[in-house]
Amino acid sequence: CSRCHAIGGNGQDVGPDLTQLGTRFSAKDMLEAIIEPDKAVSDQYASTVYQLKDGTSIVGRQMDEDASDYHVAQNPFDPATIRKVAKKDVSSKQYSTQSMMLPGLINSLNPDELRDLVAYLMAGGNAENPIYKETATGK
Repeated sequence: CSRCHAIGGNGQDVGPDLTQLGTRFSAKDMLEAIIEPDKAVSDQYASTVYQLKDGTSIVGRQMDEDASDYHVAQNPFDPATIRKVAKKDVSSKQYSTQSMMLPGLINSLNPDELRDLVAYLMAGGNAENPIYKETATGK
């Protein structure tokens, strides 16, 4: 998660900060967002689809722009690599309805790891959160 998200001050800012996630969403809502990341994509973190005049397209997160170019990060795992897209070559642009977060990221987790992930997200990365004591005592 930390390759794209920050939690408790650690991680990256490619996707939303997850520190307050547990205070705003239920475990069910969190799991639904992980399983179906395209269901709700915030325009703050959405990719942009640039339709080019030559019929091709470029997809990525617009990081900046100047008078002549859009500055686009195409790889969420390497947001520092920026591609300049000349504005004169773009016929249209719009937000993508697909999340940069890949579906199926939790498929490799076993049930215990999945419970640990949900507890970690609910706790906002705080190791002193009471959720860990509840889990340890079986509540």
